[in-house]
Amino acid sequence: MKGKSQKSADNAKLGGSLHVSEQVASYTTLPTIAPVVRVLPEKIDSFEVIAKSRLGLGHAEVRRVATLLELTIRELSILLSLNERTMARRLVEGSLNKVESERLLLLMALAAHGLRVFEDQGKFNRWLRRPLEMLSNQTPLQMLDTATGFQVVDQVLGRIEYGVYS
Repeated sequence: MKGKSQKSADNAKLGGSLHVSEQVASYTTLPTIAPVVRVLPEKIDSFEVIAKSRLGLGHAEVRRVATLLELTIRELSILLSLNERTMARRLVEGSLNKVESERLLLLMALAAHGLRVFEDQGKFNRWLRRPLEMLSNQTPLQMLDTATGFQVVDQVLGRIEYGVYS
C-alpha cells in the first residue's frame, strides 16, 4: 500500500487530479513506407483505461484494431462479447459501451505488448492463431474471450519477452 507521500507524488505527476489527457500516452508506430502513423499506445495507465472506457470508443478505433490484428467481424465480436449483428451495427453507426470499450482497450494494450515482443506485426498476428501447448492447445486468440484469458495471454507474452520457456 502506498504511503501518503507516494500518493502525493503520484497525484502531482498527474497534474493534481486524476483526469486523463491525450498527451499522457506514448504511441508506437508501425514501420511503413508511408508517413508515420500513431497506431497503439505503448502503455495504458489503469486510470486512462477506466476514463476511456466510460467515454466509449468509436468505430474508428474498432476498425483500426481489427485491421491491425487482421480480425474478422466474427472474431472481433467474440472478443468484445457481442453478437455479429450488433458488432456490424456498431461499426456503422456508433460507439461501444463501457464494457466493450474496456475489452477493446485491453486488446489494444495486448497488441502493443505483442508488437514489442515479436517486433513484427505479422509474426504476432500469426502467433495469436497458433495453438499453444501451454494454453491447453488453444490459440491465444481463443483465450481472449474472458478477462482472465487476457491476463494469461499477456503473461505468456511476458515469458516469451524474457526468454522463460515452458
